[in-house]
Amino acid sequence: MIDTHCHLDNKQFDNDRTEATERAFASGMTHLVIPAIEPARFDGVLALANSDGRIFCGMGIHPHNANDASDDALARVEELSYGTKVRAIGEIGLDYHYDFAPKTVQHEAFRKQLRIAKRRKLPVIVHNRESDDDMMRILDEEQDGSLRGVLHCFSGTPEQAERAVQLGFHVSFTGNITFKTSTLSETVASVPMDKLMIETDAPYMSPVPHRGKRNEPAFVRLVAEKVAEIRSMTLDEVLTTTTATAQRFFSLSVIVFAFFLAPILAFAQTDDDDDDDKPVVFVNPFPKKFGFGGMVGFNTLTDITEKAGVGNTVSFPGQALSIGGNIRYYVIDALAIDAGFYSGQNFTPTIPVPGSPTPPQPFPNRFQAFDLGLYYTTNPGNVVNICFGLGASYHLTTFNAGPTEPSVNDFGFNVKIVSLGVNILTPLGLFYPGFDFHASFVLGLNKSKQYNVGDTQIQRGFLYSVPRVTLYWFPVFPPAK
Repeated sequence: MIDTHCHLDNKQFDNDRTEATERAFASGMTHLVIPAIEPARFDGVLALANSDGRIFCGMGIHPHNANDASDDALARVEELSYGTKVRAIGEIGLDYHYDFAPKTVQHEAFRKQLRIAKRRKLPVIVHNRESDDDMMRILDEEQDGSLRGVLHCFSGTPEQAERAVQLGFHVSFTGNITFKTSTLSETVASVPMDKLMIETDAPYMSPVPHRGKRNEPAFVRLVAEKVAEIRSMTLDEVLTTTTATAQRFFSLSVIVFAFFLAPILAFAQTDDDDDDDKPVVFVNPFPKKFGFGGMVGFNTLTDITEKAGVGNTVSFPGQALSIGGNIRYYVIDALAIDAGFYSGQNFTPTIPVPGSPTPPQPFPNRFQAFDLGLYYTTNPGNVVNICFGLGASYHLTTFNAGPTEPSVNDFGFNVKIVSLGVNILTPLGLFYPGFDFHASFVLGLNKSKQYNVGDTQIQRGFLYSVPRVTLYWFPVFPPAK
């Protein structure tokens, strides 16, 4: 489940915020989204989002607070939207029920924030109360093909929901659909499932049987149950579909495309505090200290020596898996020490015999390597990390090329040309699957070792390259709130 809209920063949670969050995740919640509503609460919302890898947020100024939407406040909304935990602009919109701000002021603040969202390519979380005509008119006027969003706590007609969907928007329902007086069943049934999300709007809008009491994220399951009842679906079907929709909408499902998105996300890390009078304190939502890992890859032994009569450089592709294990220790969020061992075998490579018309001869080899190095992570607070590494290597290689099986031991250095990792927080700790391209260079290449090829001894130097998949486990949990 994903609660796509809750206000955990509200003072009603001051006495049991941690417990309410734990109840939510214990109920099966995978993520929470907290929209900000006023500049005075931006820092609190960001602190909550940074306190747990499963919590994300929106940045925006609610129509109740439209009088506070100064140029400086709107500039801060846009600046904070670059934070890695900010996945939407919101909660923004119009509210004619209370009229805490003049309509013209609300319209201007709404339009300016819609334009921030379009510049930032982020969705909007929209509040609408008794302002249907102006709301739809403004959304229609601002829609240039790039605007997307969700009408939260939707309470309109099927026709209004259809118009929202035609404008490219999603529709989200909360506890009001469970009320005995609710007239929303037809609307709930009319919205395409890939455009429908669920929320609590906690601490408000408590669903039955908790109506009249404080709402909390764990109650979103009751909203899902009512959707299932109205649409004649199973609860699992509703939860699966709405979770997938929310993951796409808020860009929470990055794991599948992690390797492709990493170069883009690598440079998205920004500070969450722009107050020049206060020190910036970065709270890593994916804390890692000491972990264990394993790797699987293919080794390629590359001849990088060019001697007279030998010909061009030759590459011997790996014919068997390389496997190994690693341990890693993070000195700071961005810098880790990594030690590992891997082993494998090349069965069928061939190598030319220098100065001889003899066809290339078999050159099978068995290798082992010990590595020690440093990993630097460019964006430790992102879900997807891009890293680089440099370290020392020790190789033990046996070549089965002649009547003897010479073992050659070489010191060298290794480079992780590129390394990608994905942070996945679970109740069992943090799992860190990844991919790296690892190359080891043997020192003293100019001295090149003697190897048997058939009945001939030759001098060669080698580079070991191993593209590999890794998986680390860090027995850590989200930082204390």
